[in-house]
Amino acid sequence: MIEEIRKAVHDAAQGNQKIAMFHFQVLKNAAALESVDPESFCREIGVPATYKTEFRKMLSLARIIRQQGARLV
Repeated sequence: MIEEIRKAVHDAAQGNQKIAMFHFQVLKNAAALESVDPESFCREIGVPATYKTEFRKMLSLARIIRQQGARLV
């Protein structure tokens, strides 16, 4: 999963969509990423450590979406 996320984020950079793809991938895989350290995750996929804040935001958003009973289709 980490390698797939890394590839998707880096491929999206060519179209100036890197941060949007990062958000999408973290949100899409939030359940599997809950126990992952944000700084380690950023290092593994090759993005700046500052993205750890975005990582945390997307995990929080995923929790809210689940709590509200909403689904992303």
